[in-house]
Amino acid sequence: MTDGSKSYRGLGKTMADHQYVIHSQKEYANPETGAHVNTAEAVISQVQRALVGVYHNLGRQHLQRYLDEIVWRWNHRDPVREVVKQWTTKAGVEREKSTTIWKPIPVVDQMRVLLQGAVGKQVRRSKEYGLYWP
Repeated sequence: MTDGSKSYRGLGKTMADHQYVIHSQKEYANPETGAHVNTAEAVISQVQRALVGVYHNLGRQHLQRYLDEIVWRWNHRDPVREVVKQWTTKAGVEREKSTTIWKPIPVVDQMRVLLQGAVGKQVRRSKEYGLYWP
């Protein structure tokens, strides 16, 4: 899913599916196709926050590792609660919108989940500087 930039149009030929929304036409989500760019924009904001708060510089040599960690943290969030807003439009139509509030899992708990399979095993560093259990 992308925005409506023409530079992305060729993606559909290289991927199984390509959907887009056209922001210039005030289209931010397409209910028919399910297309939106909210997730991409949210992950980009996480990268920007990490750059300001943690990493300060994302060099080419380790860029994939930084992005892997950011995406891993994104995928290991907890939904805290769902907020439901209800209102009536001027035309008298009742509307409802729900939003999920997400909470990051604390780093200690993330490491516990990540390393739970390592109990009683030796940890080695791979050639790509990752971790593996022989």
